[in-house]
Amino acid sequence: MSLAATIAHTSAPLFLLIAAGWLAVRAGYLGGASLDGLAAFVLRVCLPALIFSAVSEFPLRDLLDARYLAAYALGSLGMFGLVLLFARRWRDLPRGDAAVLALGVSCSNSAFMGFPILHQLLGPIASLALALTVVVENSLMLPLCLSLAQPKGQGEQPAGSRWRLLLGTLRALGRNQVLAAIALALLLQALRLRTPRPVHDAIGLLAHASAPAALFFLGGSLAGTALRRSLVPAGAIGLAKLFGHPLLVLLAMLCLRPQPNGLAAAGVLMAAMPMLSSYPVIGRLRDLHGLCSATVLLATAAAFATLIVWVALLQQAGLLHLPG
Repeated sequence: MSLAATIAHTSAPLFLLIAAGWLAVRAGYLGGASLDGLAAFVLRVCLPALIFSAVSEFPLRDLLDARYLAAYALGSLGMFGLVLLFARRWRDLPRGDAAVLALGVSCSNSAFMGFPILHQLLGPIASLALALTVVVENSLMLPLCLSLAQPKGQGEQPAGSRWRLLLGTLRALGRNQVLAAIALALLLQALRLRTPRPVHDAIGLLAHASAPAALFFLGGSLAGTALRRSLVPAGAIGLAKLFGHPLLVLLAMLCLRPQPNGLAAAGVLMAAMPMLSSYPVIGRLRDLHGLCSATVLLATAAAFATLIVWVALLQQAGLLHLPG
């Protein structure tokens, strides 16, 4: 299957679910309260289940590739920090709003778009890239964002109170369901314990519900969004995600050079994916779900072209050799 056909085949169901959510809200089948409940279900139940399931699927030794973890973390943190600084210093946005925007450019749709595409292109190494990327995104990037992007109305720490900000961040991390899911999965692996089959299957069902529920929510959010007013900021965030994030990850991979061959290129392509499908759900914490929904829609559509560009660049650089 060609690269273009692979991307189209993987993307089509995503757009169909987005369209279904949009139609449901426009037809009055679902309303605002229903979307709030769906958002809470994805963020507090499905997303932790997905992360627990993903981390549990891979041997502990595969999740501790220091060079890949460091390179992907450096590239992601670099992009997160640049956008956070820009939003705070030059756009004067609240810390929580800036953190949500920064997450959009530093966390990919690795499980539901990245893995299927990379598996078609690269074969088994895609599974290793997914496992390592999941560890970085869900043990570092998501908890960092969620600790900073507290829901509106809970109050924010004064900008000058650095110690109180640090303590508040640590407290928020301690209450974070995503981090708890990763810690539990790693603990069970370290103790060589397995969840009973019925529990494992139940968690798997919740994990598989994450993507469709998040995409359905995305479509519902777009139904009440003035998309025209969001085009410029959404386009800027989308371009930063599709080009800036993989560029920083590429530079870090070139410095650290993880093995085996092809793993660095897989990491760059993971970073070149659009933002995670639950991004609008997280944006709802700061009343930014409309902008986040528009951003996911534009970035997912644009990724069809930008991924082809990145594959060509990696091939030209000798970092990527597609199987014949």
